[in-house]
Amino acid sequence: ILTLRKEFYTIIRSSFAGYFGKDAGFIQMEFRKNRLLVLALIFSMLFAAAAGRLFYLQIFKGDFYQNKAKKQQSVNDVVLPERGNIYLSSVGGALGNKGNDVPIALTRTWYSVWVSPKEIPSEEKENVSQKLSGILGVDIKTISDRIGKEGDPYEPIKDKVEKEKILEIQGLNLKGVHWKAFQDRYYPLGEFASQVVGFVSNSSAEEEKIKTGKYGLEGYFNDNLKGESGYIAGVKKALGSLVLPLSRVVKAKKGEDIYLTVDYNIQLTLEKELKKAMDKFSADSASAIVMDPKTGAVLAMASLPTFDPNKFNEVKNSSTFLNQNMQLVFEPGSIFKPITMAAALDINVVSPDLAYYDTGEVQVGGYTIRNSTLQSWGTQTMTQVLEKSLNTGAIFALRRMPQGVWREYVSNFGFAEKTGITLVGESKGNINNLKSGIEIDWLTSSFGQGISVTPLAMASAISAIANGGELLKPFIVSKIEDPSLSSQSSGSNSDKIVFTGEKVLKRRVIKPETSETLTKMLINVVENGSGKQARIPGYTIAGKTGTAQVSGPTGGYTDKTIHTFVGYSPAFNPAFLMLIKIDNPKGIEFSEASAAPVFKNVGEFILHYLQVQPDKPITK
Repeated sequence: ILTLRKEFYTIIRSSFAGYFGKDAGFIQMEFRKNRLLVLALIFSMLFAAAAGRLFYLQIFKGDFYQNKAKKQQSVNDVVLPERGNIYLSSVGGALGNKGNDVPIALTRTWYSVWVSPKEIPSEEKENVSQKLSGILGVDIKTISDRIGKEGDPYEPIKDKVEKEKILEIQGLNLKGVHWKAFQDRYYPLGEFASQVVGFVSNSSAEEEKIKTGKYGLEGYFNDNLKGESGYIAGVKKALGSLVLPLSRVVKAKKGEDIYLTVDYNIQLTLEKELKKAMDKFSADSASAIVMDPKTGAVLAMASLPTFDPNKFNEVKNSSTFLNQNMQLVFEPGSIFKPITMAAALDINVVSPDLAYYDTGEVQVGGYTIRNSTLQSWGTQTMTQVLEKSLNTGAIFALRRMPQGVWREYVSNFGFAEKTGITLVGESKGNINNLKSGIEIDWLTSSFGQGISVTPLAMASAISAIANGGELLKPFIVSKIEDPSLSSQSSGSNSDKIVFTGEKVLKRRVIKPETSETLTKMLINVVENGSGKQARIPGYTIAGKTGTAQVSGPTGGYTDKTIHTFVGYSPAFNPAFLMLIKIDNPKGIEFSEASAAPVFKNVGEFILHYLQVQPDKPITK
């Protein structure tokens, strides 16, 4: 620098000396005197440029940068709430005994794992692929292909990874591997009672990543479960912390927790036995309900085939999501005969010992109605009609009452309405054939053909026979608790309860004495008739078998059948009522050998599990 400056002075001196005729010493003196002026001029120009730039930024671009600064300083975030939990009862908890709650739907913290290929050195790519594949269970080629995208800042590897896996990855210190925590629904019991619970999926409000309940309890109680969003609004400091006097934080409110009347152990046994029967007879599907007929509480509700709500998006047939017990209807067949007999007994047009002569068939216009076994039995009582499940006997009883009275009883038993259970998508039955005025439609309804019902409505109607004649509203939720109320109370759980499930009487449908008489007749069905395989040693069982034909899409009936059994025990003080339904079993003709054994196996477990005392001597 000194050399260059010396040369510069030399050039200036020689140039000015030649031009002005002055000597070099004079020129050097003048140059030094004006050097400050030159520097002042340079700084003046720099200042003018800076001032011009500031004028441009503040005047012409002022609004843009002002908004940008506000965005950097201000906070306005939505805080999503934790969804409420759903619990099953156990150890008889649904019936008021001391029980434990079993979680069936929870909110869990998961992690999404992703890589930044541009951060991973070439020599490390193979090692990273192998390590991630081993820990996450993702195909190594898939990971290698994604890591191989040079310069790519983001490639997803796996969603919903457990914390244990993340800790394992963290310990390896792999370059370019990242993860992020998020909350999502988790069903710890997998396929267990899945149609009862339902699932959650993305709603239309994608910008907030809100998830909405679908099907079952998740759908029906979505508003209770979803909670309330919170928010953070205010100003933050340079390092990210909030300026509290200028900020407001509203915490998200956790969703309410739902406790079910469904008992874990009863549900487990029911699903196990139902699955065994379905596999044994290669059935298309199966469903079952266990209720407390004295209160209407649902103790178990199964529908097969089932699905895993953690992987609901992998289900190919959406009909699997449907709860067959309350979303699908069927022609009930012979389990409807107790309804016919209840109406006839209640208006005193028949009695248990009233006899008729069975020829094995009834002619109605151009139609012939026959018994299911195609046999004729001669003189038979009304009790024997139920024991042998005689279609001709049901018609005999029905013809002794006016059509209008029959329609009224069928309606009062709830077959033309929804039961009102708190699950999404309940269907109601169809009894329009009773209004057609056509005799064949009226008569076939006596044994459950030409009308349709849901299994739940059928179970509720038989419960009315079991409990002394009261039609109750079935319920599946024992209580709902609001966790946010705990801090405002004395700490007692009772202070958090915002809803309690309880017995709700819809109406009386038959007299108590009719219920008692019909129960005795149904005991004979199990002791002496078609329900023998439902017998449980030491306990009285009142029940009825049913084998119904399946109607075709264009009318008439197909060769498919539906096997059912409905019963309750102990017969005169029932702890439970159960309805078993098996759709299109193969290699078996009647439900006595298919559905009745399921009732026996599950019923025996329930009676012992609930410590119900035997009500009759055990005979060999």
